[in-house]
Amino acid sequence: MEFKQLRYFVKIAELGNMTRASEALLIAQPALSQQIANLESELGTRLFDRGVYGARLTSPGEVLYGYAKSLLRQHEDVRQAVTQEVAHPTGRAAIGIPGSTGKMLAEPLIRELLASGGILLELIERPSAELVDLVAAGKLDIAIAVDAQPRRGVKIAPLFTEALYAVLPQASAQGRQTLKLRELADSPLILPSVPSTIRQRVEAALLDKHLKYRLVSEVSATDMLIRLVAADLGWTVLPWSALSDEVARQTRIAALPIAGYRLDREISLCVSDNLPLSRAADIVASTSLSILRRLLQSGKWMGAKLLPGSPLADPS
Repeated sequence: MEFKQLRYFVKIAELGNMTRASEALLIAQPALSQQIANLESELGTRLFDRGVYGARLTSPGEVLYGYAKSLLRQHEDVRQAVTQEVAHPTGRAAIGIPGSTGKMLAEPLIRELLASGGILLELIERPSAELVDLVAAGKLDIAIAVDAQPRRGVKIAPLFTEALYAVLPQASAQGRQTLKLRELADSPLILPSVPSTIRQRVEAALLDKHLKYRLVSEVSATDMLIRLVAADLGWTVLPWSALSDEVARQTRIAALPIAGYRLDREISLCVSDNLPLSRAADIVASTSLSILRRLLQSGKWMGAKLLPGSPLADPS
């Protein structure tokens, strides 16, 4: 018994005439008659009494009609539910994002998910090393991590690198476009607390150039770092993702590229290598990549450089 046969059967029962049913169904009458004959053969009973007045349901036919209407209604409900889920997906997903990256990604990600469906997104802000561990433990579906290290149970897809900028009071910038690493070393530094990939990059660069430096404070919160620099208490180093809002608001800070020495860090997409993503999580991952791609292509993520083989490469 097929849904097609039930649909044909119901149409004949409702129109009471084989010819009119074949016209309504856009099927030749002999083919329609054969389908009903096959259905009657399978059920072992006659479903219609055929005569000069058309086709009327027999008692077994009336029983089948009630069930057929219910089954066809359920079939349509299933089709509509699946179509609705495709057009407006639902579900729950958890994504981990470091604080600086979240400043660029979180708002457009939530906005797009709200516009497209009913996915409930949990955003977790943690240091990247913790985020990778949470993905491995199955507590996060996705992580956008900085300088992610290989970890059993996690698949890491490098996306792009982002340059680190010297952050200093506007008065100290004096209209300059770049800054030398030595000038950074000669200034009082307020650096992110350990562990921090930014801290590691800065100290490695200074050590590489045999430059001594003066650390006046360690701060774990990016917003606090920026406030302290704005108060002219020291200089720091941060990626553009952490600075874009403050620079756009023309606060008392300046962000300058470091000339002659590229300080950068790598941004990657991390997912489990043994647990498949749910549909909701897959949508969150693809939406995140789409937003990141647009940010890089538009130039809004200054200092970002696409990596070879990156999933952010234009799919066209």
